[in-house]
Amino acid sequence: MNEREKGGADWYRKGTEAMQHKNWGYAVECFTNCVRLVPDNVLYRQARVGCIRKSYGDNGTGATMAGMRLMGVRTKIKKGRLSKDWKGIEAAAEEGLAVNPWDAQLFFDLGEATAALDNLGVARYALERAVELDRENVDYNRRLGNFLFERRDYKPARACFERVYKLVPTDTEARSMMSRIDAVSVLDRKGLEDAESTRDVAVEQPAQPVNAYEEDRRARKGQSRPADAPGESAEADLIHAIRKDPQNVGLILRLADLYKLAREFGKSQDQLNKALELSPSNPEIRELILEVQISMLRDDLAEADARAKANPTKERIVEKAKALQADLARKEVELFTLGVENNPADLKRKYELAVRLASRHIKQFSRAIPLLQQAAANPTLKIDALVLLGECFAREGKNDLARRQLEKAIEGLNFTDRPDSFKSAHYLLGRIYEAAGKSEQAEHHYGEVLAVDYEYRDVLKRMEGAGGGQASSIE
Repeated sequence: MNEREKGGADWYRKGTEAMQHKNWGYAVECFTNCVRLVPDNVLYRQARVGCIRKSYGDNGTGATMAGMRLMGVRTKIKKGRLSKDWKGIEAAAEEGLAVNPWDAQLFFDLGEATAALDNLGVARYALERAVELDRENVDYNRRLGNFLFERRDYKPARACFERVYKLVPTDTEARSMMSRIDAVSVLDRKGLEDAESTRDVAVEQPAQPVNAYEEDRRARKGQSRPADAPGESAEADLIHAIRKDPQNVGLILRLADLYKLAREFGKSQDQLNKALELSPSNPEIRELILEVQISMLRDDLAEADARAKANPTKERIVEKAKALQADLARKEVELFTLGVENNPADLKRKYELAVRLASRHIKQFSRAIPLLQQAAANPTLKIDALVLLGECFAREGKNDLARRQLEKAIEGLNFTDRPDSFKSAHYLLGRIYEAAGKSEQAEHHYGEVLAVDYEYRDVLKRMEGAGGGQASSIE
């Protein structure tokens, strides 16, 4: 035991004695010294946080006016991120946890910093506490999931991405990560049916230990190399396993996902078509096929857009980009329609489908309206759903119904939380009142938009002529 470890142990003993006497202030001081001397000891961090919580009577909020007192800490962390001062971020996060040890963001910042400093035990502890305190935070779950995947701790990693996918059903990255974890974990366990022959080869020709995560990372970057022996390539092992068991849909889906991650979309679609032949009643496979087709379209569209920007006067090139945009919109409608059919109780999917139906390429407002009416029952979707519902009614010429939805929406709407919805709702209300000849109300709503975005659409022009009672259709 070196001097720092010995010092940490001495302070830990003093801290535990202070805990027994419920002297929380001194216990915090002792455990803070422990952390300073031995920063990679997770137990010291846990004990420190536990005593800080006790010092606040387990009130769940920390010190009085904690939010105000943490403003300086958050500024330090923000500056530290800009300069990648991970030591500084770690110190600031610990300083903040002394003020509020239930702050999920501070634990997340501590986890990010200690991970960057390669203090992986503490990083895991901090990221897990962040998720524990805010289980519905997509960023926290995604970061912890990736961290655990890199550590090859597959089961809890998958649980993180399951939560992300449940929170955001349109998150294809989370869905892909679940499939990737399934594939890589199978290879790590050597759970393929040719495991016996794998061991035989290993006896005849010893190989270096396989890092399944690194192999998968290379595959995603298109850097996979030919396999010299079983276990060296996820793709090769899956192909070999499928040859032994060609009816195994699970293996085929894993291979399809590996190809998708490597952006070999044609190969991925071929495997998904094989899986669909074997399991024609599986709706999830149809969704996966559509996702791959959408990925291909997005790649094509990105290239077409780049060419169109470089050749704005060439009508054929510009029109091709527009046609691909329309194709992509239609394919997304197809995907979300299938998703709603397969998950009729999923209001988030219904909202996402409605967004696509109301887009400028589709304009099927009558189909979007009932979906938005249902989606508005979800508290997290309510305001955005009401704004879009108002727009759909307006585009259908039902201005009175549109006004009612928009006025409901602005009751709980502010620019800081939802800037786009805020501007859209007030602009549409201005248009509706303008068309009805109610210039005072129109000016009020146009003014709300101008106060936050002076160049929004044609709002300035309309503000100046709001008394004209123009009845032009809303576009």
